[in-house]
Amino acid sequence: MTDKGFIKLHRSILKWEWWQDENTRNVFLWLLLNANWEDSRFQGHEIPKGSLVTSYAKIAESLGISVQSARTSINHLKSTNEITSKSTSKFTIVTIVNWEKYQCFDDSDNKQSNKQSNNQLTINQQATNNIKEIKNIRNKEDKKYSPYQNGRNPDFIALLEMETKGAVNK
Repeated sequence: MTDKGFIKLHRSILKWEWWQDENTRNVFLWLLLNANWEDSRFQGHEIPKGSLVTSYAKIAESLGISVQSARTSINHLKSTNEITSKSTSKFTIVTIVNWEKYQCFDDSDNKQSNKQSNNQLTINQQATNNIKEIKNIRNKEDKKYSPYQNGRNPDFIALLEMETKGAVNK
């Protein structure tokens, strides 16, 4: 198991038929959190992303429940097609059906959200660019019509220059 990354849960899980069954809910969440996020191999078996190698004893120990409760919860999840499993003499490979729905990529909701965010960023950037352009135009116009440069009157600057050269008598 890795401590990196995250899964996505939609609020509709609160209406899921197993939500009220504490053990089944916890087993499913544990499976989601422990599933591979990339394909791998284990003792000659292909373990695709969204799957994991586990056992009833490991699930029970991790969640503090009995092995029988873990087995019952796995059977609940299989009965409603939340998971599939393949058992060997030493371990079980559990695969989460529709695993991609619990990830933050390759789903239409996330794409739509990103599209809206990108559109908003584009609109904000355009507005910022327009404001900067208007300010630049105003600054050019102000300099064009003002007898002052950098806040100084050019006639005064010329007078100062002549005074420093000694051309103006006091």
